[in-house]
Amino acid sequence: MPEISIGLPVYNGGQHLRLAIDLILKQSFSDFELIISDNASTDDTEQICREFASRDNRVKYFRQSENIGVANNFRFVFEQATAPLFKWMAHDDWIDADWLSVLVPVAKAKHAIIFGHLQMVTHDGQNMAHQANGRKMQYNGPAWWRRLAFAIEPANLGKANVIYGIFPRDAITQESLRTFSTYGAPGDVMMLTECLGRLPIVFGGPSRLFKRSPAPRPPGVMKERRASIFERTMLRQFLSIGPISFRIGYLLLYPLAIGRMKYGRKLRRLRAHLIGSSLT
Repeated sequence: MPEISIGLPVYNGGQHLRLAIDLILKQSFSDFELIISDNASTDDTEQICREFASRDNRVKYFRQSENIGVANNFRFVFEQATAPLFKWMAHDDWIDADWLSVLVPVAKAKHAIIFGHLQMVTHDGQNMAHQANGRKMQYNGPAWWRRLAFAIEPANLGKANVIYGIFPRDAITQESLRTFSTYGAPGDVMMLTECLGRLPIVFGGPSRLFKRSPAPRPPGVMKERRASIFERTMLRQFLSIGPISFRIGYLLLYPLAIGRMKYGRKLRRLRAHLIGSSLT
């Protein structure tokens, strides 16, 4: 049995998939299985996956006969896992060569979700400045507090990316998977909120997950409607999950969530300026 299972759900990911798989297989920590579920892709995804599977027995490739949807594809790779630790991987992201060697020992020592650093990159893979880069995403303390701390943190600080951290496999329950599929696009954040009721999120070390940004919209394509502050803070979703004490706590702290969303960047710049001034 491997020490960790990595699940990679993919649909038409041929453009970036080869890099993602290659850098997983080149990890300095080698005791893992890579489970790929191809969601009935119509590009060269199948060819790429079969090529890797034919030359490395750690790669387990499954091809769906029809598209089963994003959430079910995430569920499928998890259900094939055999190791006590589990990690999801996006087909267009990549990780430092020491991601597993840095984070797996921490995951074995602590019953927690383990995450490293995040580095945002452009759609063509160039490092980009972003407020989420290099943050210690850590939510400790009692269950009620870590859930609230996670809920009121602005989404633009990268908290959703912890879904690509390392989980104890038994911490991902049927309720976790149901939450992931029920909430649609913010299912990752809501599943993490559900998991925080049982275990913390712990910073495991400075190894990086490189998160690719979407390609810019072609000229002439209409921009999406800007989400309201209530949508960006996910008010409706957070008021529909967890015990009543969490929902009341979130309502009481909601003005703080709005303030951090609207003014957080200005406050961080002011803090950096004040610290810089004090050092000169």
